[in-house]
Order: sequence, then C-alpha cells, then structure tokens
Amino acid sequence: MSENFKLGEVVLNVQDLAKMTTFYSDVIGLVKLNETERSAAFGAKKDGEVLLVLEELKNGKTPSSPRTGLFHIAFLLPSREALGDMLIHLVKSKYPLDGAGDHAYSEALYLSDPEGNGIELYRDRPFDDWRVTEDGKYPAVTEEVDIDAIIDAASRAPFQKIHPETKMGHIHLQARDMDKTEDFYSGILGLNVPTKIPTARFFADGSYHHHIGSNNWAGSSLSERLPEETGLAYFTILTSHFLEWKSALNAKGILMDESSSSLKLKDPNGIFIEIREIS
Repeated sequence: MSENFKLGEVVLNVQDLAKMTTFYSDVIGLVKLNETERSAAFGAKKDGEVLLVLEELKNGKTPSSPRTGLFHIAFLLPSREALGDMLIHLVKSKYPLDGAGDHAYSEALYLSDPEGNGIELYRDRPFDDWRVTEDGKYPAVTEEVDIDAIIDAASRAPFQKIHPETKMGHIHLQARDMDKTEDFYSGILGLNVPTKIPTARFFADGSYHHHIGSNNWAGSSLSERLPEETGLAYFTILTSHFLEWKSALNAKGILMDESSSSLKLKDPNGIFIEIREIS
C-alpha cells in the first residue's frame, strides 16, 4: 500500500443503529471503538484506526431508487488464511453472500449489510503475481474463485473478530459520469488509472490496483443521495499531497469547506469527501 495515500473512515447514514451495529460487530467481526446514542465507530483492533462509522438518521429513509454514492466498501485482509477464516465464519453465521470473484490481483467475497450497503472482503495476491498488460495496466478480470483453496488455507481457529491487520483497502463508488469522475480523481487529484473500461474507472496512488473504484452500471442519470436518506454520508482520504491537492482544487474552482487540516467537498457525482493530511 502507498505511504502517500490511504483511506480513512467511511461514514454511513443508517436507519437502525442497533441492528447495523450488531451486524458489523458479529457478522463482519469489527471491533467497536466507541459509541454514542446516535453513532458507533469500528476498527479492526482495540485502540486502532477507525475504519467505519455508523450515524443514525432521525426519521431516516431508504432511497426510493438508486443514488450516486456507495457501490461497496472493501476491507482488505492480510492473507488468504484470514480470508478463509472469514469465509468459514460467514458460512457458519448463515449470513447470505452476494457472490465471489477472482480479479487476478485479488480474491474477493461480496455481501450486503442489512440496509443494502455493499461490502467486499478480500485479500491481495503477492504483487509479482498480478497480471499486467503491455501498457502497464491491470486488466479488468473477474473469474471464478477457488473456494476450496481459500477454505483449505484457513487456520480453523475459532473466529473471534476480523483479523487485526485488516485495513480499508478501497472504496467503490456508484457514479454517473465516468469522464468527469476521471477528470476529478486523476486530472485534479493526480491519481493513476490502473484499469479503465467504458463503464468503470479505477484510481490509485502508486502501483496499487485501486484505492477508489467507480462505475455507472446503475445508469448515467442517477440523482444524488438526499440528506434524509440512508447510505454513504462521506468517505475520507488521507494524503501527503494535501497542500498540492488544496491548490489544485482551488485552481479549478471546486467549492470546499477548508481548514488548515481538512477539506470537505463533493466529487462530480455529488459524493461527499473529506481530505486530510496523512500523519
């Protein structure tokens, strides 16, 4: 992973905080770091970084149709063994999976939380095993996962919590305009585009396969999520290029709430982002 870039907390607006807290604690196995009457924060280990925050909306509503926002959050586990432990736990919990995919650089499991937010649980292959095209890109590949091999790699130890080295590996956004999305994340913020197809763009700092994914598979005329609707409130980017990004965004006339340590803004799809300097 890049030393110049990482994802911070992802914040979801939810209807039923108690139900969602139970899911992320018991099914995903995240560690509850703190909670209030209206919110809960989770990480992979005690005293660790916050990966996910749930904020309960008063009289929150489920969107009546697809919105720009979250396609899935993606928790990166450190090994195939850890992914195997998670898979066995999910099977035993009887929580339904939406699918699985081998993307050549990673193996991934997919599911949705009780309010329909997409989740990916994945492990990366060793970098030297990634497929690379002649022009240095990573092909858009989804193949059948070797489920038996993942299970065989599991430690078989009783599942307690998600592996403590788990990180927020990437976030995949439901967008509407791929060209404007690329202009923003690559053209303004300077992220690489390791994989690109007409209906999706993937962005990364350094040589990673992607820190931010985007697609318009739900259509190119999606509306933005309304403040009273559940779903992605915002996600956080931590970067060592904070001042350069601030200058580039100002030069493009992007409206922001600015402070000495953070920028709060919307991307071209109306998705809220908080940018902070990496520590």
